[in-house]
Amino acid sequence: MAEPNEHRRAIEPKDWAKFLEDFSSRNKNRRARFNIFFNSGETLEEGEEGHLESVALNKDGNKTLVIVKRADRTSGNEETMTDTIENVRGVTVQFDTDGSEDILEITDGKNTLFSLRFESKVDGAS
Repeated sequence: MAEPNEHRRAIEPKDWAKFLEDFSSRNKNRRARFNIFFNSGETLEEGEEGHLESVALNKDGNKTLVIVKRADRTSGNEETMTDTIENVRGVTVQFDTDGSEDILEITDGKNTLFSLRFESKVDGAS
């Protein structure tokens, strides 16, 4: 059986702020939705998706936060969805078969994995 052709790259903590800024620029307006994988084994798939506005690193005392903003364009009035992930311990990016960024993974201090899956540039699925 062939191995999956998923390429991943862990981002060094010292590079998170710049990486997320550049990532936001490259992926602005792409449709994306969260899948959350809890340490208990439970998973949660977000029912709605939004168009990426930004992903940014923020500090609150000793806490490292990642703030994800997406626009919900399903109704006539565009609304911004803001998700804040606290106590960030890891940032990883996965690439699609064409080399485009496919998934942004953020791990928090409880070992919960927040997987922001983007609409594929290859097949259009998200």
